[in-house]
Parts: sequence; C-alpha cells; structure tokens
Amino acid sequence: MSAPIDWSGLRAHWGRRACRLPGAAPALDPVRAYALVRRAAQPFRAGTRFLALPDVRFYVDGGWMRAPGDLLPGAEDADPAGYAQRVRARLDGRRFQLRVTQPLFLDYELWAQARAALAGLFAQVGQPSLALTATLWLGDADAATRGPQVEPAAASLRLPLLGGCLARCRRTRPRAAGAAGRTLCADAGEALYWPAGHWVEEADRGTTLGLAVSIPVGGEEAAVAVKDLLADLVDAELGTQAEVAMLDYPPRARGRDAIAPLRAVAAQMRSAVAGGALERALRASWAARASAAGLEPPPPPRADDALRPADRVRLDRRSPLLRLAEGAQEWWAVNGHVFSVPVHPRAQALWRALHEPAAATVAQLCAGPRRRIDPGALALLQRLHDLRALQCERASA
Repeated sequence: MSAPIDWSGLRAHWGRRACRLPGAAPALDPVRAYALVRRAAQPFRAGTRFLALPDVRFYVDGGWMRAPGDLLPGAEDADPAGYAQRVRARLDGRRFQLRVTQPLFLDYELWAQARAALAGLFAQVGQPSLALTATLWLGDADAATRGPQVEPAAASLRLPLLGGCLARCRRTRPRAAGAAGRTLCADAGEALYWPAGHWVEEADRGTTLGLAVSIPVGGEEAAVAVKDLLADLVDAELGTQAEVAMLDYPPRARGRDAIAPLRAVAAQMRSAVAGGALERALRASWAARASAAGLEPPPPPRADDALRPADRVRLDRRSPLLRLAEGAQEWWAVNGHVFSVPVHPRAQALWRALHEPAAATVAQLCAGPRRRIDPGALALLQRLHDLRALQCERASA
C-alpha cells in the first residue's frame, strides 16, 4: 500500500536517544484506520466497558473522561476533520485525544499493514519475543491533554497517518525549572522513536490520526510473560481440581497437610518446568508472535469458507508461514496463530508443494491413493486457508 518507513537510521539510536525517522507514505490506510476507530468506539458511547478489547479512552484537561458518551465518534462523523470540529465545539475549544488500544485484530488488512510496516524495524534491531501494544489515536491534543508520560520497560513509536505529532523527550520527570528537553516532530508517513524510561510530553499538530506502538524491552516484562504461561499450564492440568487452602482459625500448627492444595500447585509447576512443557509452550508462543511481528491479539480465522477441489491456491507471501521442529511434531505458525502438525511424509509433501512458485489446485495438493483427496491433507490445507496463509483463485461454479 505504501512506501516503507526508512528504519535504517534507528540502529544507532536504539536504546540510547529519541529520533525521527523519515518515510514517504502513511504506514496504514488512514480512511480504513478511522473507520476502525469509529467501530471500536461505538459500544463505549453507551458507557465505559471494563477489561474489554479494544480499550477506548478519551482524554481532556489532563485526565481520562470515564464516560464520554457521544464525544466519541459515531455515524454522524464522516471523517477525522469533521469529528474533531464537532468535539471542539462541544468542549468550547478545549483540546482532546481519543486512544483506542489493541484494535487492529478487528481488521485483518490494517493488521497486515502494521505488520509490514514493522518488518523493517525488526530487521534492524531484532524482533521482541513478547507482544507489542498497538494503539490508534485521534485528536488535536496539546502537551497538557494527557500530561507527561513514561513507559519504564517499553520503547515507543509514533507513526502519524494524518496530520502530525510532536514529542518533547527528557530522561527525567519534567519540572517547572528543569531543562527544556529535546523536541521532535513527525508528519504523516514519518515516525518518532524514544527509548524506555524517557519522560515524554506529546502534542498533535492539528487534527491528527496515528498509530502508537509500545515495544517491550524490560526484563520484568519477560518474567511476567513466563509466569502467566506457567499459570496457564498449571490450570490446564489441575482444572477444577485446584483448591484454595483453608487453614484453621485461630491458627494452629498442623504440619504439611494444611497446605496440601498449594503443594499440589507447586508440584505441578515443578513438573511443567522439569518435564519441558513450559519450554515447549514458550517456543510455540514465540512462533506465533514471530509470524505476527508481535501484534496481539491476532485476527480470528475465517469462518464458513470451504475450499473446493478445483480452487487454485498458493502461499500468500505477505503472511510468513513458519515451521519449528518439536520432536515427533512441528509447530506451524501464520498470522499470529500456531498449531501442531505431525512429522509425516504427507505434511512434508504439502509444505514443499506450497513453496512452489506456481499455484496448484486443491485436488492436486491433496491427492491421495487412486487420485482421491487425502482428508488429512485437505484438513491441513483448509486450516491454512482459514488462517489466511493462502491466496485462493476460486473455480467457476
């Protein structure tokens, strides 16, 4: 869709200082991005939704307005400029910013555009093994709209799609008599970067729509991710058998039996680590994130779109299909989804056939004995299609 941002100059600044990166066109389609902001905001017009994705927050006067109602965009707001004009009139000219966190999974095309835009970045500095946080923002904020912000364990990117943005970066919290800090500006199609731990005051340059990305770099984030994955493994094993230890009251010594439920959890944790289940889960989660450039959650699979024998398919080169060996099975990952495939000649043959440059029919790719379609190969091919790993030319009815 667009010329990529030139990430080549970032390596010299990564982890050290803020910088501006040039580019030729917006990373995401602005029209489509605004439509997604409006779609994500719709249920929040009726009130605040807790623990929901996407998360929608409206900022004004240095704080978060908990129930902005129709200050959020709706059907009457055809474009960002018209929406900003309406809101400014309602707020008597006060500046505002709307932030929609983790919305991209609702629109596969935008999600794929974001992944493509970040590919050049990760080619320069490496790809993190943890999930990114992607946020679409819209508004005409000044530095006081949200106030000084800091992300102690994540590097930050700002990619304006319409308008432009400004960031005043400092290594310490801003003070009235302190240093002015370094000010950077970016227009649509460019990008700003600053390292973890920098205090930043952000402002929009006129009505602005943009993509903000947080990239985890702190070790504490890795510890939390491993802890959460280990908890999932223990829960999957113990399930409803897990109990909370109910101790005597008033307390009295009862020995080891008093905390037997907690000991069972601890034993299962040791088993998951010593038996390799945690390492396998970490490898699978890495494969999924690598195929998605760290963008989570991934778009859901297609539904009700069955392949037919005469359909012609080939790999979609925009969606990297990764394969990771794991004993008697392999992890296949694409577009943020991962699944296991047995190490079997039919699966290996399908992998090789899909990497041929020419398209092939479903019947050719899944041919079994006596030219019948192999149901196992068809199920694997259908799964790849559902996860958008394939380009498909439909046969005429």
